[in-house]
Amino acid sequence: MKNIYMYVQDTMADFEHGYLMHALSLQAMLGEPKVKLLTVSKGKKSIKTAGGMTIVPDFNLYDIDTANTDALLLIGGDRWLNNEQDDVLELASKLLQENILVGAICGATLGLAEKGILDNRYHTSNASFFLSQMSQHYRGHDYYKDEIAVQDGKLITACSAGSLLWAKFIVEELGLYSKTTVEAWFNYFSTGDPQYYVEMMNSLEKDALES
Repeated sequence: MKNIYMYVQDTMADFEHGYLMHALSLQAMLGEPKVKLLTVSKGKKSIKTAGGMTIVPDFNLYDIDTANTDALLLIGGDRWLNNEQDDVLELASKLLQENILVGAICGATLGLAEKGILDNRYHTSNASFFLSQMSQHYRGHDYYKDEIAVQDGKLITACSAGSLLWAKFIVEELGLYSKTTVEAWFNYFSTGDPQYYVEMMNSLEKDALES
């Protein structure tokens, strides 16, 4: 079993990873999980989210073993242009070079833009002008897509309104569930139709039998 590391910092936008957390929780129905989620920060210091929650991270950023990493998740917040983010952004660049998944949403895409990580990869954000006006070093204009979530290989980006599709792309890339399960899960949360919830649960039971 490999690890998914979620980088947490003060002002982290709580709501942006909610759908993904639900999707990961469904692994309990399969028996042994395929991946484990660990929160990580610099120095393992506790943080205060935008919504006021206190999170005590599981792991120190500097102790991450990339050989045992399936993904790094970067959540939006107000501090992505601060120098304190240099180390995690350097790690994100390294992971992408090693063909390991990096998911960034909302303000986290600004950090990637500032470090040149989006210069030659298709991506999205809150708006094209959000990146071009906020980042002095952004050169990825030709690769920007006006969509709520975009996948380019192992890089998955999203705007603040794209958290559901962002989560779907991540779950698919990690191969946690069957296509039928993922589609039913996505359709349920995007429509609210209980029919899709039933389909999701039935498909999960089948996934469990086949795993």
